[in-house]
Amino acid sequence: MTQTLLLARQPIFDRQLKVVAYELLFRGQSDAQNKPGAGDHASSQVLVNTFDELSVEEITGNTIAFINFTRNLILNPPPINERCCVIEVLEDIEFDDTVIEGIKKVKQMGFRIALDDFVYSERATEALTLANIVKLDVLAFDKPGLTVQLQQLKPYKLTLLAEKVETHEMFEYCKALGFTLFQGFFLSKPQNVMGTTLPANKLAVLNLLGKIQDPNKEIKEIEDALAVDPSLVYKLLKLINSAGFRQGREIGSVRGAIVMLGLLRLKNWVTVLALADLSDKPQELMTNAIIRGKMCEGIAQTMGESTIERFFMVGLLSLIDAFFDRPLEAILNQLPLSSDTHSAILHRKGKMGFVLSTTIAYERAEWNQITWHTLKNNNIGHQELKDIYLDSIKAATDLLTFGSWK
Repeated sequence: MTQTLLLARQPIFDRQLKVVAYELLFRGQSDAQNKPGAGDHASSQVLVNTFDELSVEEITGNTIAFINFTRNLILNPPPINERCCVIEVLEDIEFDDTVIEGIKKVKQMGFRIALDDFVYSERATEALTLANIVKLDVLAFDKPGLTVQLQQLKPYKLTLLAEKVETHEMFEYCKALGFTLFQGFFLSKPQNVMGTTLPANKLAVLNLLGKIQDPNKEIKEIEDALAVDPSLVYKLLKLINSAGFRQGREIGSVRGAIVMLGLLRLKNWVTVLALADLSDKPQELMTNAIIRGKMCEGIAQTMGESTIERFFMVGLLSLIDAFFDRPLEAILNQLPLSSDTHSAILHRKGKMGFVLSTTIAYERAEWNQITWHTLKNNNIGHQELKDIYLDSIKAATDLLTFGSWK
C-alpha cells in the first residue's frame, strides 16, 4: 500500500525578507500516528513519489527546496533534481568516515549541502569544509554562546542561516551578527511598535475593514464604502476579471462583483486586497494569509460546511496582528465580527477554531498537534489534508502571480 505523505513548507528569507527557498518537511502516515516502522526506505520512497506526483516548482514557487536527509538517504540518495534542492544533513548524524564519503558523493552529484541545527565540534571540521550552508538554532544559544559559534565558523566559506527566529528583534540581531538567511515564525507576529499611533494608511485600511465586515451593512453601503477608494475598486475588478475568477462575461461594477461572488466572498477578497496595500509588509505574509484562508475554506468544504467563506475569513484574519503590528485582540475588537468568528480566531473555539488550529498545526509541520480522529470523523484523512494544503498553495501562488491587482 502506498504510504500517504504529509508535507509542509517553511520559508527561508534573505536580509531583505525576500523568500529565497522553502524547507520541505515530510512525514509518512505511520510517523504522524506515532507508529514505528516508517524507516529510511519508506522516507526515500515518499520523496521519490512526491517528486513524481508533484512539481517541486509548484511547491516552492520556483525557489530552492531544502530537504532533510537521514544517514541512509545521504548514503543512498533518491533520484531527485539536484539543481533545485539543498540537502540538509540532520543534526543527529555522526560525521564518521562513511558519512563524510557520502556527503562528498552527493556534493559531486551537484547537490548543495546544509548542516542542520549545527553545534561546532572538532569532529565536524571536515563536514564544514564540504558544506555550503550552516543552520544555527538561535534559541539553543545565549548571546555569548551564539557569538562563540560564529567565531568558530569564521574560517570556513559558509552561508549562515539563523533558524527559529521568533521575533523581529531577533531577526535584526542576527542580521547584525552577519547571518544572511533566516527561518522562523517572526514574520507572522507583530513587530514591537506599541505606544505609537497607527500610520494613516493602516488606519484607513482598518476603517475600511470595519465597514465591510459589519454584518448589518446593506449592499449599497458596501458599495459606498468602497467608492472612496477608486484604486481598490480597480484592483477588485481586475481580480474578478482575471483568469482565476472570470465566468464568461466582463464584470464592470462592485454590484456586478457582488452578484457574481456573493457578499461574503466579496468581503473576503476586498480584505485580501486592502491588506495587500500595506506596502511595508513582505509578500510572504500575504501569501501565508491566503494559504491559511484557503486551507480553512478547503477543510470546511470537505467537512460539508455550507458557509465556507466564513472559514476563509477566519484563516485570513488570524494573521491580522502581523499586518497592523498590534495585539490580535486589540485589532479584532475594532472589527464588527460575530462572536463565534472572534472566539475562533482568538481562542480557537468552535468548529471554525478547530479548523484554524488544524491549519496552523499543519503549516508548521506540528503533526502531533493535529486531532486526526476528529478529522477522520469529518471525512478527512491524511491524503485529503495534504491535498487541501497543496491546493491552497497553488491558489495563493496563482492569485499573487497576477501582480496587477496588488
